[in-house]
Amino acid sequence: MKLFDSWVPLILMVIGLLMSSNQYVLAQDGTVSGTVIDGSGMPLAGASVLEKGTTNGTQTDFDGNYSIGNVSDGILVFSYIGFKSKEVAISGQSIIDVVLEEDASQLDEVVVIGYGTQKKSDLTGAVSQVASKDIDKYTYSDASQALQGRMAGVSVQTQGGSPGASAVIAIRGTGTMSDAGPLYVIDGMLTGGMESLNPSDIESISVLKDASASAIYGSRAANGVVIITTKKGKRGGLSVDFDTSYGFQSVINTLDWADASQYAEISNRSDDNDGSARKPANDTEFDPSYSSDLYKESLRSAAVQNTNIRLAGGGENTLFSFSMNYFDQDGIVKYSDFKRYTARANGSFTKNKFKLETTLGLTRTVNNPNPYFNKERNILPTIRLKDSNGDWSSSDLEERGIDASPGSFYGQSSIYNELGMAALEDRTVTRNTFLGNLSPSYEIIDGLTYKLNLGLEYYNNNNYTFTPNHPVFLATGVSSGMAELNETNVTYQSWLLENTLNYQKVFGNHSINLLGGYTEQETNSRSLGVIARGFPSNDIRVASAALEIQNVPSEDITSTIQSYFARLNYVFDDRYLLTATVRRDGSSLFTDDLRWGTFPSMALGWNVSNEKFMEDNSLISDLKLRVSYGEIGSNNVSAYAIDPSLNLFSEYILGEAQTRVTGYSITQGVNQNITWETTKTTDIGAELGILDNRLRFTMDYFIKKSEDVLVGLRLPLYTGFGNEVPFNTASVENKGFEFLADYKEQLSDDFVLGVSANFSLLDNEVTALGDASPIIQGSFTSNTINSTRTDVGQPISSFYGYIVDGIYQTDAEATAANDQVGNPSAGDFKFKDLDGDGDIDDDDRTYIGNPTPDLEYGFNLTAEYKKFDLNLFFNGVAGNEILNGTKYRGYFDLEGNYFADALNAWSPTNTSTNIPKNTRADLGFNRRMSTFYLEPGDYFRLRNAQLGYSFSDALLEKMKIKKMRLYVSATNLFTITNYTGYYPEVGRNSRGATGNNSIFNSGVDEGTYPTPREFRLGLQVSF
Repeated sequence: MKLFDSWVPLILMVIGLLMSSNQYVLAQDGTVSGTVIDGSGMPLAGASVLEKGTTNGTQTDFDGNYSIGNVSDGILVFSYIGFKSKEVAISGQSIIDVVLEEDASQLDEVVVIGYGTQKKSDLTGAVSQVASKDIDKYTYSDASQALQGRMAGVSVQTQGGSPGASAVIAIRGTGTMSDAGPLYVIDGMLTGGMESLNPSDIESISVLKDASASAIYGSRAANGVVIITTKKGKRGGLSVDFDTSYGFQSVINTLDWADASQYAEISNRSDDNDGSARKPANDTEFDPSYSSDLYKESLRSAAVQNTNIRLAGGGENTLFSFSMNYFDQDGIVKYSDFKRYTARANGSFTKNKFKLETTLGLTRTVNNPNPYFNKERNILPTIRLKDSNGDWSSSDLEERGIDASPGSFYGQSSIYNELGMAALEDRTVTRNTFLGNLSPSYEIIDGLTYKLNLGLEYYNNNNYTFTPNHPVFLATGVSSGMAELNETNVTYQSWLLENTLNYQKVFGNHSINLLGGYTEQETNSRSLGVIARGFPSNDIRVASAALEIQNVPSEDITSTIQSYFARLNYVFDDRYLLTATVRRDGSSLFTDDLRWGTFPSMALGWNVSNEKFMEDNSLISDLKLRVSYGEIGSNNVSAYAIDPSLNLFSEYILGEAQTRVTGYSITQGVNQNITWETTKTTDIGAELGILDNRLRFTMDYFIKKSEDVLVGLRLPLYTGFGNEVPFNTASVENKGFEFLADYKEQLSDDFVLGVSANFSLLDNEVTALGDASPIIQGSFTSNTINSTRTDVGQPISSFYGYIVDGIYQTDAEATAANDQVGNPSAGDFKFKDLDGDGDIDDDDRTYIGNPTPDLEYGFNLTAEYKKFDLNLFFNGVAGNEILNGTKYRGYFDLEGNYFADALNAWSPTNTSTNIPKNTRADLGFNRRMSTFYLEPGDYFRLRNAQLGYSFSDALLEKMKIKKMRLYVSATNLFTITNYTGYYPEVGRNSRGATGNNSIFNSGVDEGTYPTPREFRLGLQVSF
């Protein structure tokens, strides 16, 4: 050992001399190598290394290493997105290691796009992005709320204010006749929604709006693409972030329903006007002590709480992030609540040219909805909600000792005590979701990287409803005095396989990024349910114990899509930009010869501000013009739509003896020639930055034409099929203009101000339906009065009906109108005779409103003063109408309570009113669809407000805490609107046979669950 130790200094000296001579040789050979790292010592992969004044350049590998040959003894320029460029003189060196400093003004310049990122200056498509720094400023119960009002061209409408309510997202209008929404890409996994995400886990959300940006996803992108990237770890020590908040919600607006005395007076007026006998409960047997206020008892102040914890960090080769979230929201309507539990783990490992990334997300949601709120035929105010024993009831007859039927005594036979039903019924929708992927990649040669992405989405959904045997349900006829179990289990899995090759290289003034790949995704949904009735006890809830199994619905659906795609991004001298994309998709939903579709796109960009003639322009910091055109397909049809349904147990009568013979028959007509819908988008855009980019503008004008849109047609009766069959016969056009401006300025050492605003204008029109009839939907009553009509030349789901032109003041005036639909008299609505033929008939109906806003806008204000920060976000819409369905219930419904304002109905002594006379018979058919129900949907609101205080550094240092911030926040603090319903954001109702939120029911408000106002107190701590 001593001998070895004596040789160590000599060996080290020789190695040092060899390395020095090697450096000299390398320098003489014209080759320089080294490593590029950031301020924390971590390598920067893909950094640019260029010999100044030449076209000789290269990029760093995964470990930040580079090697550049044929260099003279000049200067090397090192640059990387989000960092300040650095120039280093070679001066005979063969090894040059560089540390780049972050450039705060450029940190937002990287935009997430399909299968990668891109410098904003190189972007040719229409892409909007919201970063975590903006998302974290507010408290959201649902991730989709982070998009609302923040992006021009992106419409987000919540489906009312119920806990766990979903949102409808439309990007640049609706171009299909279905309810299909955008594609969501969460950390590389393609999925159909973002409900399982914890908003605090989001690092950024990018929305790809035009075909140039979204074409890389082909048929999946017909309705736009939303790319969500979750937070990853950062190199350095372990960091712990904790955020908790607690608050209360309250109803914003209430409706003035009649009390018992008011109801009795309105009901008696109706009977008198109709010439009918008054109902005893409202006249001779009226007792004001038997009274209830259903809506006052249904609404409440409700708590909401949210807690997040996140651990993140990393070392030289690894990064990790682990987070957990608990969200608990009680509904402002009693007997409704929602809980969400999430856990997410993200990690990456890098070694030389190999990199492995993984993300795993687990979510459990437990939703207890209240589907009875504002139900038709609800309990009358002359009936108590509970009897003297404290039990829910729907009739006072027995307790009052009255021997009569509800119909003869109250005037209503079916009585829904919706609050009692909600309290007694057991309803739970539980979903357990896994969403994750595994992505290894390897740099084969300099600039060429292969990546494999394996993704999986899996969930199990249990929808459980047990309706007990109770008199309150017997009065409705729902369970006929028998307890009922309705339970469905759905298992869904979707796996994704993607192989991509990406080559990026800088050749002097030329930069190319070439992407090619193959992807395949298969989804399977399997459901099994049971509807069982007649249990020996309300405590026994096992289907096998029921007297009868009414139905056992089941379903198994599988679909697959395969795709090949390629994209070229080319940049010359940071001035001229080209993006070309092509994708070829094959779908199992079509027949073999129609299965494949090819969808190309191209975009050009010009960075005008990088031209030499702009060098002396001190005002304009950035100016870019871009134009794009692309085609995207959509396999927007249900699975097995091309496969006829067979009844294997049909019977035929054959032979002279007319004997019944068992066989099979086709029971559903199909069209096997359906194929891809195609959306063709043209986009012209401009981006302008002035005052050193402190003030920025983005503008886009687009035309989006959807052709071969699938629409259902009824086959001729002689075919024997009654179902609607899809055909590629419709076309839809959306045109619009989008504008975004943002400004940020540090006005002093203590004060920073930021302002951003956006708006979008949209014109939606159906340009063709082919042989299809106009689509009539939008029912808002149990009597199936439809309100919307989709036809050529009009927006999708336009409101269609009569125009109210006052109230008839005399019977003679009403008779002279010759109303073919009703038999009006004095006090009934007068409708306009639009065709001038002297009759009021179906031909006098017209388009009377549009549920889609012409204008949507948002405004964001941020201010920081010393340790205080203020964030205000406003948004609004204009130019749309809402159908206020509660007007039907409040004025015209035969069974149920009335608005107190129905006392202001027309009478011979009250003629200056817009409310027709009180009537049950409604011989004039006042309840028909008309402008009476429509109200302006315009609103302007303070959507979010938050005031925070960050504790001083001196205090934090003593407490060994990196950050501590206390904040108060408010949601929907105020809303300016003329809408008289609960809230002017109503989404789409779900009435109809399908039971889904149909696009043809847009803007129809049946008394949607009220949207609450919310206040929270929160604390953020980082260690």
